This record gives sequence, C-alpha cells and structure tokens, in this order.
Amino acid sequence: MLTGDESAQSLGVDVEKVKIFMIVLGTFMVSMVVSISGIIGFVGLIIPHIARILFGPDNRILLPASALIGGIFMVLTDTVARTVISFMEIPVGIITALCGAPFFLYLLISHKKVNKY
Repeated sequence: MLTGDESAQSLGVDVEKVKIFMIVLGTFMVSMVVSISGIIGFVGLIIPHIARILFGPDNRILLPASALIGGIFMVLTDTVARTVISFMEIPVGIITALCGAPFFLYLLISHKKVNKY
C-alpha cells in the first residue's frame, strides 16, 4: 500500500477493500479512545499533525516533539479554561474541541487543494 495503488493491486491486494477497512478501523479506534478518555483524547489527534507540520516526518524527532507540544497544549488549554471566566471554570474539553475542530477543517481544506492539482 505504501508503494502505491497500482503496485499493491499487482501483488494481489484488493486496494479499495483495504482502504475502506482501514478507514472503518481507524474511526472505531478513535471513537473508543474518545469514549474512554473524553474529549481530551482529541489532543492525541491534533498534536501529531501539528508536530509533523513543524518538524517533518522523522519519527525520532516527531514522537518527543508530539509529547512536548501535547503537554504544552494541555497546560495552555487548562489555563485558559480556568481563567477565561473569573467566576467559573470551563471544562477543558470545550477548549480543546474549539482548537481541534478548526484545525481539522484546515487540514481537510488544505488536503483537498493539494489533491486538486
């Protein structure tokens, strides 16, 4: 699959079935993580994309950078959740969702522009 659809198909892989299976499996796994850990599990989806944009695809740098950026992100969102309204505390999951949803829309739009040409 990494070498391309034609190469995988020539080796006997049903490419469309594998793609659909992987999308369904990924969706199921993400839904399980979010159902167990709450919306904060959404951070595990946002931060690696940000780290890959900043540092590139090298996993030796990407994994520690993701951990560091994730920790910084959670501290910042927790600080915002505690201080944005002085008389009450906003759940930190709301702040992470407000950051994550626009970021995923950005990724979707930028991915469509890349595939368009």
